[in-house]
Amino acid sequence: MKKLLTICVASLLVAIQAKAQLNFLFIPEVAGRSVDGLGSFRIQNLSGAPSFGSVEIIVTETTTRQRILNITTPEFSVATGSSQFPLTAFKGSKFVFANNAFASVLSQTRNFPPGNYSYCFQFKTQHNSVESEDCFDAEILPLVPISLISPADKDRICQKRPVLSWQPPLPFHPSMKFRLLLTEKTNGSSVESLLMNAPLLLLDNISGTTINYPSNRPELQEGKTYCWQVIAMQQGMLISKSEIWEFTVECKEPAKSKPFDSYRELKSMVNSNYYIANRIFKFSLYNAYNIKKLNYTVLDMADGSKPMKDLPEVPLIIGLNKIDIDLTEAGLEPGKQYLLKVYPHNETAVIIRFVYEDKDETE
Repeated sequence: MKKLLTICVASLLVAIQAKAQLNFLFIPEVAGRSVDGLGSFRIQNLSGAPSFGSVEIIVTETTTRQRILNITTPEFSVATGSSQFPLTAFKGSKFVFANNAFASVLSQTRNFPPGNYSYCFQFKTQHNSVESEDCFDAEILPLVPISLISPADKDRICQKRPVLSWQPPLPFHPSMKFRLLLTEKTNGSSVESLLMNAPLLLLDNISGTTINYPSNRPELQEGKTYCWQVIAMQQGMLISKSEIWEFTVECKEPAKSKPFDSYRELKSMVNSNYYIANRIFKFSLYNAYNIKKLNYTVLDMADGSKPMKDLPEVPLIIGLNKIDIDLTEAGLEPGKQYLLKVYPHNETAVIIRFVYEDKDETE
């Protein structure tokens, strides 16, 4: 009896030791953002002998305690030491999405919506017994949140039916919809409360990122300040919420006396009147292709569209860029008309007419 007990204890210790000798290495903040990223993990086999089995990945949203996704890989051999999980095995895996909002968005976009997730990796033997398990937790947020572009924050505009534009969050899926809220800023009530409970304008299911103020709504009134916000939605789930910006409708001053510190979206300036560039041409541009340098030129309209020389190089970063083109050393003459021609990657050129000035803002 004592000999049998000794054998059982020894077997149990060997089993515990075997389980402790197979570990998963996974970085959830990086690889846990998408379904495809879940296959980017390593297995550390310290048992001294190859192991044969399958991996089950269980993803749960911890705040709601909802299971989101189960992935079961084909059986494969795990070599000793540390090895990358084979991509071919992941592609041949069985993917089972749960029946809830998180899983619905994930199934459609292949990207995890914002939430707090637990990623559990189990190694199962041929007898479907769990030999090893490691779990990792992470909060997933958009890589780039939604941001407003135009009208700029604290801007003063003369348009009573302005064009409103924003930059979508990243990652972006074509099925993403937007909700726009706009209200008049008043004393005594919080802007957040007014936007949520009594917006002057509420537009839902917007598919683009630019919209004209509706012609069937009363125009905005001069001298009043308005606040606005845009919310990104995916199948009814909130993905990202912009900051709340404000602008004032003010038409009393000439157009050239408007402040020059706002960065309007480049494409929204195409059909506007002549832009006045006082030493610096400012605009915003979204760089989705990781292009390192702005491709542009400035043409002299009075000299047969002759390209100007000595234009500064403008570096770009991926995502939203607020661009300042310093024209003071490019030989432009105050009061003359020029064309700014920008060549976005894989798109037609954007051409903006402008008048160059060289004045102090107090003049």
